[in-house]
Amino acid sequence: MKTFYSILLVGCLFVFAYDLQAQRLRAGFDKAEYIEMLKISARFGAPDYVAAFPAPTNYKSVYRAPIVGLDNTWDLWTHNDNTIAVVSIRGTTEKEVSWLANFYAAMVPAKGELQLNQSETFKYELSSDPKAAVHVGWLLGTATMSKDILSKIDSCYKKGIKDVIIMGHSQGGAIAYLLTAYVYSLQKQKAIPADIRFKTYCSASPKPGNLYFAYEYESLTQNGWAYNVVNSADWVPEVPISIQTIDDFNVTNPFVGAKGIIKKQKFPKNLALKYAYNQLSKPTYKANKNYQKYLGKMASTIVSKNMTGFTPPPAYYNSNHYVRTGNTIVLKADEDYYQRFPESKEKIFAHHFHPPYLYLTEKLNTNNESMTTASPLDGTWELNYIAGAAVPFDSLYPNKKPMMIFDGANGQVSGSTGCNRFSGKLNADGNKLNFNSPMALTKMFCPGEGENRFLETLKKVNTYSINENTLTFITGDIAVMRFVKK
Repeated sequence: MKTFYSILLVGCLFVFAYDLQAQRLRAGFDKAEYIEMLKISARFGAPDYVAAFPAPTNYKSVYRAPIVGLDNTWDLWTHNDNTIAVVSIRGTTEKEVSWLANFYAAMVPAKGELQLNQSETFKYELSSDPKAAVHVGWLLGTATMSKDILSKIDSCYKKGIKDVIIMGHSQGGAIAYLLTAYVYSLQKQKAIPADIRFKTYCSASPKPGNLYFAYEYESLTQNGWAYNVVNSADWVPEVPISIQTIDDFNVTNPFVGAKGIIKKQKFPKNLALKYAYNQLSKPTYKANKNYQKYLGKMASTIVSKNMTGFTPPPAYYNSNHYVRTGNTIVLKADEDYYQRFPESKEKIFAHHFHPPYLYLTEKLNTNNESMTTASPLDGTWELNYIAGAAVPFDSLYPNKKPMMIFDGANGQVSGSTGCNRFSGKLNADGNKLNFNSPMALTKMFCPGEGENRFLETLKKVNTYSINENTLTFITGDIAVMRFVKK
């Protein structure tokens, strides 16, 4: 009988360990992973372009979407072992309608709706901040592809694929920003499963929105789950043109109240300051007005001619302060690079296509292939409080207290229930935390209710806080577990 249980235990460990290994997506910029994404993205090119660029090694093509919107399309790829799905978004093409999406560059609020046609309205929330705004042309691209993308993600999920990489190069990168924010908001609304793990590479991307959108996006994706990869010789990440007015400042910024301060000054100092203030501020307001006129209202009439039934927004967000967004990986162009890819006024995309990005990435960080991100959770923590137990804590864990060991750099968590050992993927964004991913767990018999109480409480955790050497797990606004650092 003992032999039977030993065999059963080994079998269980093998199954759980296999499940753990299947969760392959990890936090941190992974050079090899990004190179694979570049190879996938390059498949959108013309036949000669594709033939000259290396093919992906670890992924296979599953689906190419129909062309919608302003010449937008995307591909679905899956890892060879069916553990990761890739949503690859096409960038700008040579068609005028594709460029129209770039020039339709006024901003709209990051929360609202777009009327795509007479029967379809795209409702979105890319940020909860009312000051956040994004590029309307790329939002339109996101809107027209989103239903198909979500359908395929759902199909992958039903097949057991819970790790998804969102990849976009050029205009595709700009759309990748907005799509990422959109799927996170759907997870928050419980419209898609919370245990789908998204990781994003925005490659050679222009700027997607304003500072307040950037703050929200960076908060959602921090701890190594999204990257903006930029070739320092590439001009595309410098656009759209950004215009900053006084209205773009935080309300507590002293420049917002500059007029009032100037009025309080004595004559003639107040006149001199007022003149200087107007010389600086009025041109930006005028430029902002023209931006919305030409790249908003006028561009929208052309968009409407190319998208039957599209209804332009009644008004645009009163800002065009575009900023670089996300955790940025800089591919620094050096002397050797410029010998291979020389500057050229005729070949304006010489530094923008996939080959120069691949060349610089292969040279990047040769001593460390994966630039991962540590977590404030890192270290070993011992449980000293758990809510809801029917017996005292020391009676619940008479021999050994549960432990948790966090490894943010590798996106892993492990430890002990006070009886069995466990390990799995770390799902942490900011102070958000959950333990919904499959865990490898040994199966020794454990007396009492201590282990069950520990595991069941872990499933309910959604946030955490750290105060010096104390880690608290929280459900809603209730502290349900507390640990001390060892």
